[in-house]
Amino acid sequence: MTIEKLPRFLRDVKKITKKRLLTLEQIENTEKLFLENREDKSLRYHDIKCKKDKNRWSITVPNTAYRILVTDLGDVVKFLTLLDHDSYDRINKNC
Repeated sequence: MTIEKLPRFLRDVKKITKKRLLTLEQIENTEKLFLENREDKSLRYHDIKCKKDKNRWSITVPNTAYRILVTDLGDVVKFLTLLDHDSYDRINKNC
């Protein structure tokens, strides 16, 4: 499995780490844990019911209120965005 990071995700990482809301190490550790074992309970990896994107899933950055939205295409996982819980609810509301 490979991870493809979209430009929006990279922009969000840069913005959130600059504000010191998360560290780059926390995000990288989440990615490593996801690659090793996506069923780990601390990731809370689950699908999202979405009409526009049938393959949308959510990963929780452990011990934080931040989520990573991904599109899981089997052999390729696209990291779409990194956001807090309020933004997460707003984006998935009209999905």
